[in-house]
Amino acid sequence: MELVLVVVALALSGCWAGLRLAARARREATTLRRINATLEARAEQCARELQAALAAAEGQADQIKAVHRAKTEFLASMSHELRTPLNAVIGFSDLLRMNEAQEPLSHRQHQAVEQIRAAGARLLTLVDEVLNLADIEGGRLALTVERVDPLLIAHQVCEGLRAMAEAAGVELREPSPVAGLAARADRERLRQVLTALIANAVKYNRPGGAVLIEARQSLDGVDLAVHDTGPGLPAARMNDLFQPFNRLGREASEVPGAGLGLAVARRLIEAMGGRLEAESREGEGAVFTVRLPPAVDMPRAVMASPVPRLSLPEATLLYVEDNPSNVALMRHVITALGGIRLHVAETGPEGLALARDLRPDVVILDINLPGMDGFALKARLAEEPLTRAVPVIALSANAAFSDIRRGRAAGFLEYLTKPLQIPALIEALSRALTSGVETPASGADAA
Repeated sequence: MELVLVVVALALSGCWAGLRLAARARREATTLRRINATLEARAEQCARELQAALAAAEGQADQIKAVHRAKTEFLASMSHELRTPLNAVIGFSDLLRMNEAQEPLSHRQHQAVEQIRAAGARLLTLVDEVLNLADIEGGRLALTVERVDPLLIAHQVCEGLRAMAEAAGVELREPSPVAGLAARADRERLRQVLTALIANAVKYNRPGGAVLIEARQSLDGVDLAVHDTGPGLPAARMNDLFQPFNRLGREASEVPGAGLGLAVARRLIEAMGGRLEAESREGEGAVFTVRLPPAVDMPRAVMASPVPRLSLPEATLLYVEDNPSNVALMRHVITALGGIRLHVAETGPEGLALARDLRPDVVILDINLPGMDGFALKARLAEEPLTRAVPVIALSANAAFSDIRRGRAAGFLEYLTKPLQIPALIEALSRALTSGVETPASGADAA
């Protein structure tokens, strides 16, 4: 009997323990469900907040893109608008210098003309740098990366800057010959970068200093280094070297500039697959090194460019332009050249009608014309049997590389940009008026 009671007591005790465990498990399960519900609610709240933050970030990104797009469009528009008055400033100052033998200027007038020309050139440089920066940031940079001879380009740049170096009292040492040196780059953009680097090395040098250009083959390609003996930069300034509009404390110096040259140069080199690096010690000068990828393709034959004629044959020229100052400048230029009869039309339709009547030897036209733009007018001239063989030259303030490429693709014999460079105009007219030159239009007709 006692044994039975013990067994019953143990059973009741086990049941009671089980019941307690079950009750405890239910309480813990309830607590877990409550905690899980709380966590799920918090997770949903966090997800909603994250989605709201992502939506706000996307909205801000869209706003930033819109502001960036508006900025680049404004910079491109500003470049175009500034080139039109610069065309008159630089063009007429060049004419005064050209005609000095026939119409002598006083010493003060000559100095004034030189100041006007120099100021116009500085402003044009700034416009070009702003346009380059706008093209790069707007994703409109067009490059023709090909096999180039960096030594030849460096020598050409040095020749162009030699007078500037002599005036500053700085010795300009060209790179020594290196056999078989070749790199992949955009020829014109590399010339632009080297011009900016060497010009800076001259401008920020000391009287009696030197600029040394060194070219060498490296494991990764070709290096072009520009050494100067200027004041150099402190280490704290090196991180700011390639920031746009940062002149590194030289804003009050006599050297003109806007702090864009190095920023544009680095981005151009990077766009060509290279690197632009800088080293400097305060009081010991600086070294800027352009590192270009190697050329792996076979060299191509180089054709010599014809030497432009300085005297032009008698001819009839039609100039289509709606800006009075540009027309006045062209009249003065043609009068100075002599032998060419100039006719002017102010709109696209008027230019087309006058071309049919005159059948000129050459046509020069602006791109932004009222009634019909320059590309449409060029296409109409190519369609007309009476004018399809007439060479057409573009002269426009649309100076972005994409505009120039579009102009060449449209069949213009030359695409000149404003401000007008008179030697470039003479060369283009000489080519257009040379007998036997096949224009794109006449070549298509013959086919």
